[in-house]
Amino acid sequence: MSTRPISFYVDPAWRRDAQHVPLLYPFWGNPLDPKRVPFQHAIFEHYRFDQSYYSITDKEDEADLVLMPYAHNTVLRAMPELFLQCRQIARRLGKPLLVDGIGDVEHPVPDDILVLRYGGYRFDKKGNEIFISPYADDLLETYCGGKLSLREWHPVPVVGFSGWASLTPAQAARTILKELPDRLHGIFDSRYRAKKKGVFFRRQALAILHRSSKITLNALARTSYSGHVDTHEKDPNVLRREFVDNLLGSDYGLDIRGDANQSTRLFEMLSLGRIPVIVDTERNFAFDDVLDYSTFSLTVDFRDIKKLPERITQFHASLTNEHFQEMQKNARNAYRNYFRVDALTRPLIAEIRKRIPPQVKPAENLRN
Repeated sequence: MSTRPISFYVDPAWRRDAQHVPLLYPFWGNPLDPKRVPFQHAIFEHYRFDQSYYSITDKEDEADLVLMPYAHNTVLRAMPELFLQCRQIARRLGKPLLVDGIGDVEHPVPDDILVLRYGGYRFDKKGNEIFISPYADDLLETYCGGKLSLREWHPVPVVGFSGWASLTPAQAARTILKELPDRLHGIFDSRYRAKKKGVFFRRQALAILHRSSKITLNALARTSYSGHVDTHEKDPNVLRREFVDNLLGSDYGLDIRGDANQSTRLFEMLSLGRIPVIVDTERNFAFDDVLDYSTFSLTVDFRDIKKLPERITQFHASLTNEHFQEMQKNARNAYRNYFRVDALTRPLIAEIRKRIPPQVKPAENLRN
């Protein structure tokens, strides 16, 4: 016994000359520019949301939910009337509206609307938010032919990092000024200190690890973000190859938030079967109600960042070679079964299904 796929109502008249949300890629195509965001484009060429779990319809009576076809940020900026149209239809049908609120900047939505997120803070989590992982490429398939290479346990752990980890004095000053309200709030409530820009945490963590004799730091610190053609410091293919080689030559990967309170790097590490050391800045971890992150990662609270070398070495010393390698396999399996785009569909639709009011839940039928 299983449930039929969820059906999203999308009015064809809502279609615009803009980049639609990834849930529509299997139906409307991949709109990403391969020249400007080549790696993101390639992800959705190789792995798409699984259509066996959901469909779209223009028939109101067949729909379980209403789906806004463009990202919340895009709609607010360029087509605010569309948000009103989608909300009115959902209200008239008595069915939930789902919007894609994924992005480094997350705008609030009314409590009666379901919203996809990947950032945010646990202390500010809303009941209408559904958290998923950033879309991360399967680096093991792309660079290693899908063959997992396991590291052997040895006494001194090697911690890898490759990414943006510095600001110019002018950039730092502007950022601190922008963050000033949260920094002042953090004096009285330490949770708000998590809202610092990720590069500040990265810079601090790398300095602490560099000074430690307890670990071997394998770091490639960048002066700019390398995920977009407009911001990378050299050939993006070279940067990506260096990132992969850095992780393959390390026991652990240091994972620290980006501009959003999340990191694509975390899931790229998992794709390669490497154990992440997650500096937890009050993150919302995708599907952590059904997935035990402690089986494939080490999490260190950001308030304990100065103890990072000790936490890593204590954890590493507690592992046998068998357990160490099992965690690497678990990391790969977590990515493959929950976080790769095609695998992401199942837990995502399960989360959405939980939010459908009983009177509009799709009927169950037999499916062989």
